[in-house]
Amino acid sequence: MLFVCLLIVALVSFAEEVSIEVSHENRKFKAVAVWQVPEGVDPAKKGAVIWVHGLLQTHRMREPVTVQREIWVSAGFPVLSPTLTLRVNSRREPYDCSYPLDTEFEESLREIGAWVEWLKRKGVKRIVLAGHSLGGLQVVLFASKVRDPAVVGVVAVAPSKGIRRDHPLISKAEDLVKKGKGTKMLRTSFFYCQEAEVSARTLYSYYGVDRNLGKALRKVDVPVLIVWGAMDERVKDLPTFLDTYIKDKGNVRVEVIDFADHFFRDLAAEDLGNIVVEFLREVLP
Repeated sequence: MLFVCLLIVALVSFAEEVSIEVSHENRKFKAVAVWQVPEGVDPAKKGAVIWVHGLLQTHRMREPVTVQREIWVSAGFPVLSPTLTLRVNSRREPYDCSYPLDTEFEESLREIGAWVEWLKRKGVKRIVLAGHSLGGLQVVLFASKVRDPAVVGVVAVAPSKGIRRDHPLISKAEDLVKKGKGTKMLRTSFFYCQEAEVSARTLYSYYGVDRNLGKALRKVDVPVLIVWGAMDERVKDLPTFLDTYIKDKGNVRVEVIDFADHFFRDLAAEDLGNIVVEFLREVLP
């Protein structure tokens, strides 16, 4: 089934790399994305999906980013897959642990907003924000903060919970940020990097700030779909975590795929695609 979907999209859609200029602290960076539109579909009339990758990844990530984009496009939905810059021009590769990193979490939210504006300039009036893992948290946070009327739905695939994380240097990083020394570089672990050089503000903004997914969902009024895999070892017990926050939120729907892990591989990709396409048909009819 998945092979058929990929074959179909190769025949009935076109994909192009597009770019915009974003600014952080008066420095300009080139952000790139893949814009894929089904043949014969007008995004200005149909609407479009912005599909954001997970932590330190790119739009080239195979599962679930590329696979799901192709499934959604084959179902008739234009999809824009941006790569968040992390202050790297034309970034197309996952973050390399050997490179210094000085960026802040909120910068990615601003870049999502810049891509929303890019679509609106193309005449797109209805946009669904979708994201995987940390990208899932980011699109929910964006929808909760900005409340752009063009955003008509949100899809969060295995979203991060957004709660503070333990780290041996988090107190030091927080102290440096409060003293105005957030750009000081620290040699330490950073997510999947056992050793990396990151700024104090990077470490603090990704580990030390509470951006609770459940609290953010309470501020989102458009339809929201959350999909989680019961075998997910990276975001554990997500439905239980969210229940306290969303049990009275009629606009938030949680779907669980029993045999899926964090990346929705193989047959789980088909199930995820079917669930998301059903949601898209409801909000982008």
